[in-house]
Amino acid sequence: MNRKISLACITTLFAVCLLNILCNTQLVYAKSETEEETNTYSDIDTYLQTCVKNAHIPSLSVTIVDKNKVLFSENYGDCENPDTPFLLGSVSKSFTAVCIMQLVEQKKIDLSANISTYLPDATDGEKITVSQLLNHTSGLGEYQTLEDYKIINEQGIHIYANVNYSLLGKIIEAVSGQSYNDYITENVFYPLQLSHTAATLDESKKNGLIDGYTNYWGIHIKNRHKYPLSEYSWITVPAGYISASTNDLGKYLQMYLNGGNGIISKQSIDTMFYGDTVYVDGDIPFWYGYGWATVREPLSEPVLRHSGLVETGTSCIFILPERDIAIAIASNVNDYFVTNNMMDSLGWGMVLMLLDNPPNEITGNAYLMSHVQINLIMMAVLVTAILSLCLLLKYIQRIKQGKKFMVALFPILLDWLLTVFILLLVPTFFETPLWVAKSFVPDVFITVVISSTLFFVSSLIKGIILYRYIIQKAK
Repeated sequence: MNRKISLACITTLFAVCLLNILCNTQLVYAKSETEEETNTYSDIDTYLQTCVKNAHIPSLSVTIVDKNKVLFSENYGDCENPDTPFLLGSVSKSFTAVCIMQLVEQKKIDLSANISTYLPDATDGEKITVSQLLNHTSGLGEYQTLEDYKIINEQGIHIYANVNYSLLGKIIEAVSGQSYNDYITENVFYPLQLSHTAATLDESKKNGLIDGYTNYWGIHIKNRHKYPLSEYSWITVPAGYISASTNDLGKYLQMYLNGGNGIISKQSIDTMFYGDTVYVDGDIPFWYGYGWATVREPLSEPVLRHSGLVETGTSCIFILPERDIAIAIASNVNDYFVTNNMMDSLGWGMVLMLLDNPPNEITGNAYLMSHVQINLIMMAVLVTAILSLCLLLKYIQRIKQGKKFMVALFPILLDWLLTVFILLLVPTFFETPLWVAKSFVPDVFITVVISSTLFFVSSLIKGIILYRYIIQKAK
């Protein structure tokens, strides 16, 4: 009997202890996918806040989507609304490519046909195909317009030229019988319910187009949007002046993720992405298709993208096809050498985070140090030009001292050479015409104009002084 009582007590005590252990033990569950996503987008938000501050971006809007929903949507700086439109720059090219593919599906355009089929008066129209315009292998020049285009490069080689997409805009109008604005509004914007997307400046302003900024020597200054005034502008609407909010861009990107949403077919999307791509070598090589570029190495999986730049802003869109995720980014500042590079780094930083990699870092002093270096170079050029004028009195003294002719001529020749060198600096070393620099790097343009003018004036004055001295000496 005592044994039974003892056994019962021991059993009861063991049960109580076991129950106490179970009640005080916290069960650990595997982290859910939703929790992981929440942490990822929280990290992205923190990352973007730091980047916007360190890169001195006035306004930034970002939207990330999957096939069915918005995964992330935030605005930074002065942008308070995801429906605020930004000018897209060359991101507009993918919209134009969609319009072309619609007309291909309707059998109204043949990608392999010569463009003279649709534009009988096109220069070299018998030698250029629609496909070559789409992937920039037409041989047309980078800085040509609809007013002066012709084949100047080897065809089949990727030479990025806005005029290719200006011509595609004209083909859309010729084939559809509508203006580019009417066609894309009716066949792309309305069906996708892109209520804050437009292909005219007036409509963009009605939608609340954000103010833009241009950088001058490290200072962002508000600047009016330089919308193309005619079809002969270097960048036309089909090539670079559609406006859209990142909210609308998210809907637009979901169209691709969902196989076309009735706008174009999945086959047309695959053709745009992968069908007729051309390899482009560079620091990061890519394959360019129809309004989209595919980057593979050194990434762990392929990423589709296209960036855009206008005088007052930048944008970029990404698609991660293996994850069915897309990103839209837009800012309202053009700072060609510094902030624009940081915007590119920021965009790729988000992609890297979504691919489970650490992002690109934008440090707190990177903006200042970069602009200090650039400004010192421009200041050195300006100071040298000013010194040339300041030393005129010394030059006159040397002339009066009877210096030899070649000794007196040398400063004049040096000023002339420096005038020519500075004027050719941007076109030669950066392969960019000065009229493009005027719009996209105005501080460099101003420095070039002032410095070359000062050197020219200095050489002219010295030349007059030397000439007068020679005449007086001859008498």
